[in-house]
Order: sequence, then C-alpha cells, then structure tokens
Amino acid sequence: MKVYRFIPIIFVLLLNLVWADEREQFTHQHDNLSYNIKVGDWIFRKGVQVDSLIAHQFSGGKFSHIGMVVSINPDIKIIHATTSDDENYPNQVIISSFDEFITPELAEKYAIARPNFLSEIQNQQIANELLTKQGQAFVLASREEPHLYCTTLLYDAIIKYQPDFSLQWQHTQFPFFSGDYLFPSAFANHPDITWIYHYPTLN
Repeated sequence: MKVYRFIPIIFVLLLNLVWADEREQFTHQHDNLSYNIKVGDWIFRKGVQVDSLIAHQFSGGKFSHIGMVVSINPDIKIIHATTSDDENYPNQVIISSFDEFITPELAEKYAIARPNFLSEIQNQQIANELLTKQGQAFVLASREEPHLYCTTLLYDAIIKYQPDFSLQWQHTQFPFFSGDYLFPSAFANHPDITWIYHYPTLN
C-alpha cells in the first residue's frame, strides 16, 4: 500500500484541526470580550463600504463609524446611525447585535473604548435617551444644519447629561460636503477614555 494515497486525507484532517482550534480561540476570546463590555462603551469600526471609506478619507482617522452599547443582557446591543447596515432599515438609527456590528462584511477592524468621565447612572441615562432615537432618519449635514449621523447621535445624547463634554469638529470643504462635521476620530482622541479592546490586536 502506497503512503502517498493517504496524503490528501491527512492534509484535510490537519486542516480541520487547525480550523477547530481557531474557532475555539475565537469563541473563547469573544466570550471574554463580551464579559468585559458595559453599557455606555463606545464601539468603533473601520468600515469597508463606500460611505465608510469616504468618511475615513475625510477625517484621516483610524475609524469611520461609531456606536454605543445600550444593553448587555441577554445580548450585547449597539445603537448607531447608519446608511446601509440593515437593508430592511436603511438610512436610520438602528440597533445591531455585537456580531452584526463587527461582521467582516462591514468592518475591516474595530475597537472598544470606555468613557471614564461618565458614571454608570449617566451611561444608562444616555442609553435610554438613545433608544428613543431608534428609527429616526439618518441626516448627514454640517453642524449648522439639522443633522443625525453616527457621531452626532452619540454627541447630542451625551451633552444632555454631561454638558461640558466637548469634541473637536472638523471643517471640510468639498462640493456638496462643506462645513463643520464630527468624525469618529474626535471620540477616539478624547483624553479621558480607556481602550478595552482592539481588533486586530495592537502589537
């Protein structure tokens, strides 16, 4: 009996073992991460869709989208204003599961940060405020005009319960897109946050 006949079978078995190990590591990592997440945490991602790529290009930051954790039991739920995450609910404020928010179809990378300047009570108040915005229309407009997009959704809710909250708005000057806008990098650059997790992990 020639051994080389069994090489493909051995290769498939080894490959399955590797995949099983990777799945186990991912599940373990996901479980540990879920345990550490709290209501009020900010979750960022660098998206792969056209609108995310445009936002990333304008801002020059690491991320193009942001949402906030509004529930952790029984599952992690994230509220955010988006154009196309859910084809059944386009251009509006939606609630996504953690897995939906970070799916590779939408996210090249993601990270989670905790605002240290907000108490647990404030975070719950902000979460409750944000939940009243579910279903409202996505409006990308400058600071001077009525607007509701991912960053301003969070910003307007936070300043209601923390009036001295301040972020750096960024002036842009492009056809059909000019004025002061708020990008996820403004949240990411806030001096009083703690980074809980990055994916891919930082070296």
